Amino acid sequence: MNPEKAITDAIALAVEKSRVRRVPLQVILVAAASVDRTAAAAVGWRSRVLTALATLAAEGRVELPKTKADRSAHPPLPLYVTRPAPLRLERTPRPPVVWHAELAWAAQLFDENLLSPAELSFLEAVNNWLPKRRAVRVPVRERSLEVLGDEKELEAWMLGSFFSPGRLTLELLETYACWPPVEQTTLGDRSWLVIENYTTYRSISDRAEQLGFDGRVVWGSGNQVGTRLAALSTMAPAPTACWYFGDIDTGGLRVAKLAESRAEVLALPPVTPARGLYRLLLHHGTPRSSNTARPTAALVAWARAWFEEPLGEAVTCPVADGRRLVQEHIGVEVLSGTTLADWFDQPESLA
Repeated sequence: MNPEKAITDAIALAVEKSRVRRVPLQVILVAAASVDRTAAAAVGWRSRVLTALATLAAEGRVELPKTKADRSAHPPLPLYVTRPAPLRLERTPRPPVVWHAELAWAAQLFDENLLSPAELSFLEAVNNWLPKRRAVRVPVRERSLEVLGDEKELEAWMLGSFFSPGRLTLELLETYACWPPVEQTTLGDRSWLVIENYTTYRSISDRAEQLGFDGRVVWGSGNQVGTRLAALSTMAPAPTACWYFGDIDTGGLRVAKLAESRAEVLALPPVTPARGLYRLLLHHGTPRSSNTARPTAALVAWARAWFEEPLGEAVTCPVADGRRLVQEHIGVEVLSGTTLADWFDQPESLA
């Protein structure tokens, strides 16, 4: 019996669309009958279905069971058909990495399987670029774009363990750090006081000069505080202490956490909160509803540990309740009645 294209195609479509690979006979019969609704009651109907199944099996579009069959009528029909498993593409073996002589240390880490996928991808990009050096030094973001396809990625790697003597250097990559100017008031070099917002930075700078603060008051510029600290670390003597003062809100806590982590990477003294200024903000500030997302539990836990109790609870409670206190409350008039002892827990190291 010759196969009937309409029946064969209907069965093939039902098998293809089935959610399971093993398609029961009932589904097959319904599909076949959908193109010939009167044939199911006609003599020879099962033979026509069997012929269609045999055709699909010969074409490799279904697999028929060897023994499982419905023998309730003649001829017997398979109790199910199986959709063949999709072909698995053979993975092309990864070509061996031929490491540049300047990356012998990376080759050793690779051989010892000590590189994460991200680290390997970064080092391979550098490895591929090194033979293309042209003895032309360019700013770090230009080099990052050329080597990594992302103008900012190299800055992150620069702060990690891959950049150290005997490993990667800016000279090797023919680049140089190109940080934006740091707005700061230099009154000495003993300590750094980093302020989140520009207006408060100006007011605190003026009062700090009047009070004889022996350090630098730095505008952190919000989320740019990481680049500000990186720039300062290359242009100023290392401070004896590094203090931070920002808004009491989710964003302010995030920025403070960023400042702390970036200082650690840069091997600066730990960034600690200017607790006295935060207490002044809690005392003089008026909490307002915040439109930003509330802090995560992890951020709250970090903040409470960073501020230390009981200040940690006092700072995080309004933020967790969806309120914020902006540091501009600590303006010229409030500052005029303060001393350095009101700003810090350890003023004797700052005067």
